Amino acid sequence: MKWIVTVLAALGGLLPIAAVIWGWRSTRREYRQLVADLDAIDGVINAPSESFPNGQSQAMYAIRRPKFNFGRATYTYEWVQRLILEQALADLRGPAWLAGAGILVGTVASVWSTWI
Repeated sequence: MKWIVTVLAALGGLLPIAAVIWGWRSTRREYRQLVADLDAIDGVINAPSESFPNGQSQAMYAIRRPKFNFGRATYTYEWVQRLILEQALADLRGPAWLAGAGILVGTVASVWSTWI
């Protein structure tokens, strides 16, 4: 019985840590891809229009299809998403580390308490 409680206590700590890491990595990956795409789109916008025989819009759409098309503000949704992710990743770094440390300490204490 003691082993079952120990395994459950360990899983109770490892699963939330895995969820925090998974969420952090997927958000970071999405942010990096968004930054790379928008930087490439800026390169297309700033390049001379004669370097794109099919037009700049086609070149930009080849990099990333916009979620919405608001005429001249085609990539507004993506820019807003980039700014939100940038702010969230900067603001949540400390609390995520603190939550991970708390989960780890709680898990160690829980597992240790079954053997004392």
